[in-house]
Amino acid sequence: MPEPPFSGLTPPSAIHMSKQFLLSAAATLMTACLSAQQVQFSTDLDQQNNVINWNVTTSVGNVNVSPSNFRVGGSVEVKLDTASAPFSSGRLNGAIAFTAPDTLNGTIPNPIPFLPPLATFEIRDMQFHLSSSVFSIGPNGNFNAMVTLTATSGTNTMGGLFGSGTEPIFGLGSDPTPVTGQVTQNGSTIQFHLDLNLAVSMDDPGSGVTVDISFTGPVDAYTDVSEANSMHLDLSMPTLSGTQANFTYINAAPNSNVFLAGSLAGLGNTVIPQLGVVLNLAAPIQAGMDHANASGSGQFQVNIPANLAGRSIWAQALQAGRTSNVAGSWVQ
Repeated sequence: MPEPPFSGLTPPSAIHMSKQFLLSAAATLMTACLSAQQVQFSTDLDQQNNVINWNVTTSVGNVNVSPSNFRVGGSVEVKLDTASAPFSSGRLNGAIAFTAPDTLNGTIPNPIPFLPPLATFEIRDMQFHLSSSVFSIGPNGNFNAMVTLTATSGTNTMGGLFGSGTEPIFGLGSDPTPVTGQVTQNGSTIQFHLDLNLAVSMDDPGSGVTVDISFTGPVDAYTDVSEANSMHLDLSMPTLSGTQANFTYINAAPNSNVFLAGSLAGLGNTVIPQLGVVLNLAAPIQAGMDHANASGSGQFQVNIPANLAGRSIWAQALQAGRTSNVAGSWVQ
């Protein structure tokens, strides 16, 4: 029997004519459109050039932000109808995106200059997930999508005259918002572009201060046509503590063992020599194992301890010589 891939790693104590005809035709068309999104890509975000401006408004005053912009790194999960251009439809189905720098600050100045600020806040270690409904892609690669951003980890620390405290920001998200973009191919390189224009709202329960944060700017990500049908993992958002959660995966090697790595520490690099892969997780443990079906799909059934409530979690599927995307969620 081969050595378990995570041997030597210690687990922590905690882890959707007639009216009837028209309706039927519409349903058939939608099903066909949805089923057309068969080719999974995991794209790498161009952190150096993805510069996002952010602005903040609050219920108690104007905000000075620092820095005035930040970069976005990580990866974005995209499903397309074909493995290479021309593309006709697509969908966003995940991301593990983060800000650089990892700390964003804001100050609400006191109208009396010599008095302390009305409020300060510090957003630290924010990571987020991106999703969309199916969108059509034009002959030139342009598309319009309804995009939702959801924070999967990070904290917000409030201070100033309205009191202080630190609260997690996971679960905070934007409403589905129209976003323009483009998918193009140059040689074997596929570029995915979004003109990001999203807003997230926060409420501090202690002070009653409401905060609206807008993010605007270009987001570019790249992959290669050889990465078509990449292995993909989905986590439920949120994941419920004290329950058994089902985490699904696709595009594994058919009829083979697949392992699930989990982490409470976030992103990192961990070599798993038994499988010849490097996980993009810090301090991973083996959280599950499954045997992929003939199409390379399956699910992990994971017991979520009650004492993980209030924590962010990260996971990645792996098998010999290959890994999935990193997926993030939180436990409530």
